[in-house]
Amino acid sequence: ETNTTDLSLSYVTSGYTVTEAVDQSWCITENSMLIISGVCIGICLCGLVGNVVVVWFLGFHMKKSPFTIYVLNLAIADFSLLLFLLVILLLYIISTVYCIFSFRYHLTKYILMDLFLFWYFASMYLLTAMSMERCLSVL
Repeated sequence: ETNTTDLSLSYVTSGYTVTEAVDQSWCITENSMLIISGVCIGICLCGLVGNVVVVWFLGFHMKKSPFTIYVLNLAIADFSLLLFLLVILLLYIISTVYCIFSFRYHLTKYILMDLFLFWYFASMYLLTAMSMERCLSVL
């Protein structure tokens, strides 16, 4: 029978414990998130190319009208939105793969998210303005 009031050194476990695995446990991520981020990056690249084509075509090869100016501004806003989303996704993938989570990372992420949301709302309000202009032209 063990007496718990008189513990000696024989009851203390000794040996080397690996703390590196414990410290890195917060860094483990699911592969599905990296795959989804990769697919989103592919979609962003296709959208960026499409918006560049629209800006090039409407900006240099078509006669300017109020509606084409709306579409041109929408293409520029969508291009900016996709560009910031691409940077956010690349930042996420790099920080996940290399386990980089510092104050600078979070500050950069929040600034990029604010810019992303700015262009998101700009696109949404441009679509609203286009719809209102179409509606008022019918009345």
